[in-house]
Amino acid sequence: MTFIAALMLAHGALAADTKFVEGKHYEVRSNQLTKTKEIREFFSFFCGHCFSLQDSFARIEKAFPNAVFAHNPVPMLGGPMGPELQRAYAVAANLGMDKIFTSELFESMHRKNIIPRSHAEVVAFAASIGIPRDRFERDFNSFPMIGKVAEFDRWDTLIKIDAVPELLVNGKYMVTMENISTEQEMIDLINYLFTLDNLPDAPKAKVSHKDDSTKSATGATSAAPAA
Repeated sequence: MTFIAALMLAHGALAADTKFVEGKHYEVRSNQLTKTKEIREFFSFFCGHCFSLQDSFARIEKAFPNAVFAHNPVPMLGGPMGPELQRAYAVAANLGMDKIFTSELFESMHRKNIIPRSHAEVVAFAASIGIPRDRFERDFNSFPMIGKVAEFDRWDTLIKIDAVPELLVNGKYMVTMENISTEQEMIDLINYLFTLDNLPDAPKAKVSHKDDSTKSATGATSAAPAA
């Protein structure tokens, strides 16, 4: 390769790297880097835009098998039911049923207009996807679940979340959603942000969640509720 060709190639790589600009495509919200590569989604079950982006976020998650994709519900919408659904999500995640809980609850709220208005209705919903009522109640009131919600809220406060959905990369970089035009551009931006701090890849998950939609809290398999 000639010197000129090498220079042109290097210039092209630099141009690709610098097409994303701090203050336009992303913001630095924290200096508390995660230990490994991480994408954190802030969302609310009461947010219609969060619901509409679930399929896109799922594809983005699959595009980065080397990163943790953390789901962080926030309490800001839904009045007292915001914190209620935060903790209910924590229970489902603890049981390995976070994916079916999320998909079915979003479907129920935003397509069927069945919105839980009380703790009893949340318990009934959990039972409908295979979480026994007594198990749900026991876990819901446990210290680990209270601690998990406190961790959700810690991130919410640290990053100063005032709207959802939002994506945070490596605990530091907040994607400016309104300035990203396509899903591929989002993937390219996340790839770029991963290069800034040279964090190691996240360890591969030991347990696959691809069958979450058919696993009940009792360990038995059951048909997933119809969409």
